[in-house]
Amino acid sequence: MQRSTHAKAHSRSGAIPVKPPNSSDSASSEPARPGANAAEASVFRFNRIDAAMLALVLGFAMLLIAGTGFANGQELWPMPDAVEYAAIAVNLDGGLGPVLHFGGNTYPSRYTIGYPLMLAAAYPLLGHRPERLCLVTALTALVAIAGLYLLTLWAFGRPSAGLAGLLLSTSPHFLGLSTCVMSDVPSLAVAVLAALAFLYAEGKESLVASALCGLLVGLAVTIRVTNGAILIGMLAAALLVRPRRLRLAQVMTFAIGFIAFPGLQAWVNLHYLGSPLSTGYAFWWREAYSSVSTTFELRFLFVPWDLTYRHGNLLSYAIAMLGLDGLFDQLNLGLELQTLLHSRYSLYPFPVPLFAGLGVWFAIRRKRNATAMRAVYLGLGFLVSLLVIYLPYFFLDPRFMLPALFIVFAAAAYGLVSANRRFEKGWARFAVIALDVVLAVAIVVETVSRLAAPPRQSKLVPEVLAMRPRLENAVVVSDISLQWLELYAAGGRTEFVGLNNLASELHPKQVVSEYHLYWLYDKKVGGWSGPIPPILLPNGELDMAEARKLADEDKKGRPVYLLVVMPLTDEWWDELKREFAEIDRRFSHETVADHLEVGLYRLKPH
Repeated sequence: MQRSTHAKAHSRSGAIPVKPPNSSDSASSEPARPGANAAEASVFRFNRIDAAMLALVLGFAMLLIAGTGFANGQELWPMPDAVEYAAIAVNLDGGLGPVLHFGGNTYPSRYTIGYPLMLAAAYPLLGHRPERLCLVTALTALVAIAGLYLLTLWAFGRPSAGLAGLLLSTSPHFLGLSTCVMSDVPSLAVAVLAALAFLYAEGKESLVASALCGLLVGLAVTIRVTNGAILIGMLAAALLVRPRRLRLAQVMTFAIGFIAFPGLQAWVNLHYLGSPLSTGYAFWWREAYSSVSTTFELRFLFVPWDLTYRHGNLLSYAIAMLGLDGLFDQLNLGLELQTLLHSRYSLYPFPVPLFAGLGVWFAIRRKRNATAMRAVYLGLGFLVSLLVIYLPYFFLDPRFMLPALFIVFAAAAYGLVSANRRFEKGWARFAVIALDVVLAVAIVVETVSRLAAPPRQSKLVPEVLAMRPRLENAVVVSDISLQWLELYAAGGRTEFVGLNNLASELHPKQVVSEYHLYWLYDKKVGGWSGPIPPILLPNGELDMAEARKLADEDKKGRPVYLLVVMPLTDEWWDELKREFAEIDRRFSHETVADHLEVGLYRLKPH
């Protein structure tokens, strides 16, 4: 009461009251005064207003995620990435281990175990339904938004926290990937949680928080190895912000927490691949992963590995990071085209990086507080390190940056709030208002485009599940991925035979392209002698030996079916007609089910 009266007295006399740096709003709404000592750590406060704001942001995000639809996640798209993650989780739950299993054979996976462990833990709770695994990713999306809100609240204040959550919630890649069984969004969620644990450990010199931070970073590394780049950001934050708190006890505690998940991954690699440092990528795709020099080349900075891309990595990532990829027709990068339907940018609109630059400049110039400075250096160190890793990487996709983009959204929100408060006249004020308008319009357009059309739900999965009882104890020849069929159509003594081993580019539905069979037959050509599932039309021609086996099964009373995805293009129809003509040399076919997405035919030998 005394402080309030004193402030009122000064106000009446014309003096401007100065808010103490550690007052109740210092960590929630107002930016710190110019020249504040960065060693003054921000005091974290989370009250009922923050709970209400966070609930609103999460509700808005859930609305957009639901509006996006779960068809991609239910169908385990993109192929083969999502189907591998799901298969590892299902096989972990079934006791087979972190492997792929199809065609009666077991193979190592390309992926590390962090994300599949999360999926496997939730699988029983999801009723052992693989089409529900995408809900785990959606949950991690909400965790990422909540974590970003808390981090931004702590470092930059309440208005910035609400805006940061809003910006992340409307990111097209984030929304699209939130409904897929992919590791990008879980990587972001764990990275944000690790950053929060790091800030608490540094501010409080807490050994428990250090151990938790190490555990989260170890989990992040086993979700995606390149997430280990966050260590560079943490080191920069610990060394560049005073007071420097890199105590040996904290480092050792961090290391103890960190080693758990990477240690488990090393054991898995040793058991299934023969070496702790081996990778499943080298097993499946030696052309690209036979050595570091083939996976990473400086020429990819300027010349794309896939010539369907217009630009090399340097320009492509620059365009995406600046929010200009829609203007340059660059939204068809990588595997995520379906997540960017109706979008005008992949990560965020171009005002976001501009405001982020202002936010970083304000934070560094004004030395806001130690918490904010550590968050900035951690995030920037992580993001720059990821760019250094992926710029010479042969495969190009802006989603690889997503785990480190929390600093872009947090800094952009702080930059927007600070710029609107500080620039009160002249051209700077006009520029800020123009950016505000562009950003607001972009958010509204993105929101309306997500909610205008009804959410897309899978038709393919229900159709295949409806056929499942008929397929028990049958032999099924199919152009659908055999690993996908093992998850959705297997039952009893069902046996699957591949239709072909061609990773065709004619198929808009990637569930059709059987990359695993293509890679296995490619390995066989190279001299590999391991087991390979049977194929009826290897290289497009009828395998008479396999045809005789199928005819024998039919004579024994075991039904033989052909299950195909309905073509969506004329070229695809022509390819399927050629395959049917080749099969007709030995079998007749009778239509059993003719659905919108798939067709089932009974094969009878002549």
